[in-house]
Amino acid sequence: MSDITLSGPAADVIEISVPGMPGPPGQPGPQGAGGVQGPTGPAGPTGPTGHAGPPGGFTIAGTVATSNLLPATPAPGQEGMVWLVGTTSYVVYWWNGTAWQTLNIASGPQGPFGPTGATGGAGPQGVIGPTGAQGPAGATGPTGTTPASPIWQPLTTLVSPWTALTTIQYLSNAWGQVRLRGEVSFPGGNPSDQSIIATCPVAAPKQTTTLFTVEDVIPARVYRVDVNTDGRIYLRFPALNTTGQLFLDGISWQTQ
Repeated sequence: MSDITLSGPAADVIEISVPGMPGPPGQPGPQGAGGVQGPTGPAGPTGPTGHAGPPGGFTIAGTVATSNLLPATPAPGQEGMVWLVGTTSYVVYWWNGTAWQTLNIASGPQGPFGPTGATGGAGPQGVIGPTGAQGPAGATGPTGTTPASPIWQPLTTLVSPWTALTTIQYLSNAWGQVRLRGEVSFPGGNPSDQSIIATCPVAAPKQTTTLFTVEDVIPARVYRVDVNTDGRIYLRFPALNTTGQLFLDGISWQTQ
């Protein structure tokens, strides 16, 4: 409480002033203007490095006969390269950061049938089993038909600017398998990702089929090709400075 004040209009008159109780709070004043934005805080720590993915176009580091002969880990400078394992046909291996892993590459065209092997010798006479009960005669089935042998036909569905360097053909059999062969070129090289090489000459696959094709260059480089359910054949993730010359041999898909 404040002190009592003594005052008077004359010397013989004394007035005593006693301060009153505080009044109620006033209405809040208007909100002041916003303050200046503070400085940006320091950057957070860098997150961990993710696992390396499989290579796109790549360089071959070497060839060994079996996977047991692969080095324990890639030599310095070979982390992004691949190894070929085999003698006449090869499986591609790449280092995923912790172990060797195979890279699925489209197979080449089917080779000719080999000669018929010699007839094996007769095996020993087996023990005669008990005679079984006579079963009922089955109904006669319909006469079967032998499907015609498939033949290679010209592929006329290349999408511009892709052009044929050799005869481009496709083969479609009675079991719904479609295969391609031949070499194509992208004029000037450096096709972009998802460049449409061609459309399917017959039915598209029931689900997208991911395959690989080889660039006509030394050392060889391998690229991903997707045969999509929309009936288009796409080149995926090509390397920089590619020649654009690709072998289609071994690209195949199922339509059933």
